[in-house]
Amino acid sequence: MLYADKVALANRARLRMLEIREKEIDLYTTNSRTISTANTMLAGIGYTALVYTKMGYYQNAGWFTQYLYPVTLAILISFSLLSLFVLTLTIMLGPGLALRGPDGSVHIAVEAIMVEYRTGCFYFGCGVIALHLVVVTYAWGGFPMLASKLALTALMLISITLIFFQARVVARRFYVHEVHSGAFYPANPSASTADGKGIVAPDQAKRQATDPTGKSLMY
Repeated sequence: MLYADKVALANRARLRMLEIREKEIDLYTTNSRTISTANTMLAGIGYTALVYTKMGYYQNAGWFTQYLYPVTLAILISFSLLSLFVLTLTIMLGPGLALRGPDGSVHIAVEAIMVEYRTGCFYFGCGVIALHLVVVTYAWGGFPMLASKLALTALMLISITLIFFQARVVARRFYVHEVHSGAFYPANPSASTADGKGIVAPDQAKRQATDPTGKSLMY
């Protein structure tokens, strides 16, 4: 009877932990959709800017500007579409693995979604840098005065510096030193006890984020 009560208590704890993991999936999928929307806007800006290669300022610019301007646009579009592609696949496949996979798939799906979410954010940051490079190359090819070119270049440097400085400030302000999640990893798998706190150390989470074949899901 006591053993049955312990099993029932562990099962209830597992269900509560799974509810927390579902909230984690909702959090990352919502954030991924938001970043995907921004990536779509960046890709649209890059595609629209290709039209300006037919304008007079581009035709009269130097060979270096004529070469660098479409290259930076291609980099902008590529990183934006790459981030959009990664996050879209994550939104589509991650919850599917958690919902229809075998036992333990929810934990594997959450950890994998977190990894791909960080990857998508990195590509999004590269797209933001490429956007600033596009503006700089536009300035050096479209403005005749040297002062205008230098002023716009300085503004872009200030802009990208402020963006990443503020991003670091926000990241440090909301940094989580101790990870609390809905992962259910009892110390002894054969025992019927549950870790109600759901505290997972970073090194422990890295060891646990593996699929049934033993392949790690963490970078």
